[in-house]
Amino acid sequence: MELLAKVCAICTLVGLNAFFVAAEFALVGARLTRLQTLAEAGDRKARLALKALQHLDDCLSSTQLGITLASLALGWIGEATLATLITHLFSGLPAPFATLSTHTVASTLAFSCITYLHIVLGELTPKSLALLHPEQVSRWVSGPLLWFTNFFWPAIWLLNHSALGFLHLLSIRPPTYAERVHAPEELLLLLSESQKHGLVDEADADMIAGVFDMAHTSVRQAMTPRTEIEAIERSWPLVKVVETIRQSGYSRLPVYEEDLDHIVGVVLLKDLLDFFETPDTFSVTAIMREPFFIPEMMRVDTLMRALQARNAHMAIVVDEYGGTLGLVTLEDLIEEIVGEIFDEFDEDDGLENVQTTAEGRLSIPGDLSVEELNERYQLTLPTGSYVTVAGLVLATLEHLPTVGEHIHLQGVTLRVTAMHHLRIERLEMTLPVP
Repeated sequence: MELLAKVCAICTLVGLNAFFVAAEFALVGARLTRLQTLAEAGDRKARLALKALQHLDDCLSSTQLGITLASLALGWIGEATLATLITHLFSGLPAPFATLSTHTVASTLAFSCITYLHIVLGELTPKSLALLHPEQVSRWVSGPLLWFTNFFWPAIWLLNHSALGFLHLLSIRPPTYAERVHAPEELLLLLSESQKHGLVDEADADMIAGVFDMAHTSVRQAMTPRTEIEAIERSWPLVKVVETIRQSGYSRLPVYEEDLDHIVGVVLLKDLLDFFETPDTFSVTAIMREPFFIPEMMRVDTLMRALQARNAHMAIVVDEYGGTLGLVTLEDLIEEIVGEIFDEFDEDDGLENVQTTAEGRLSIPGDLSVEELNERYQLTLPTGSYVTVAGLVLATLEHLPTVGEHIHLQGVTLRVTAMHHLRIERLEMTLPVP
């Protein structure tokens, strides 16, 4: 009977070791968001798992204490018990089986069996189960683990502070909770992995990546440049204002005085409707709204919040000298997330306007973004204070080019093929040989 009790104790100790191993790996691998979803749905076990994750250091120390105690007890009881059991089983058998009952052979077999049970049933199996289903396992183990942690709290407190003391002696700072969560770069890698395995659509992945990129994108990269701004002069009559808005296709235009460096307001198309029957009473000054000026260094995400706070849809971008550099609208900011949005008045630009020449080269617009070009053709063209390919050419040549001039960077050749006054309108691009 005593031998049977010890065999039962061995099975219990292997089970306890498996429990603590499963608890350790489940708590480390469990996703907080999934457990929060289950807890909000009324799952009591999920709430216990969240409580355990809130005290992760204590719970992990508790699992280590449990594994150590179970392993020591298993080694103390298990080998002697199995050796005795093997001796009794083979002592009455004829040779050569009787040799198995000798102390040396029985002890060796007992040690091998205990080691096998400890590794396979007490370590590998619960570890694999916890890694496959971390949230479900953590739900079931958290309750008993929290009880064990509270019961052995003095020993766990001593072990934790002893470990922290040794780290302090080595001048190592323990990580904070904020350092354990995923950084934006890690989230993007997780998103990329999910996309590769078909769990996230490419369009959804690009949209989420666009949200993260907003924090690193300046309004200069999203704005409409000064040379393409459609604007209204403050003294214009209603007929001319309406005609300008009609030709531009925009519902709101900036108002200037003398030139674009002196923007004084913004006119909305709907504000003109009240004057169609009485055009003589119309005045741009009377209906224009206050403009919103921003520096070119402002980030896109900051501007988005600023526009929301002001209930505005347009901002005028100014340079360090106070001159107008361009304008940016709420649509431009949304396009940084979801991609280009075309309406009935938009013309294809950017990558949509890339053409293939008869020689097999690519004809690209000068205002195409260098970043967009690099992403589309897997290039490594340098970026700097400029945004467009035209800016890259100007920065490399350090003078205003003529048609036919070219640069060669990172295996890519860019040749100017069309100029519009002082602006590089189109270029011919030769990609590097694969």
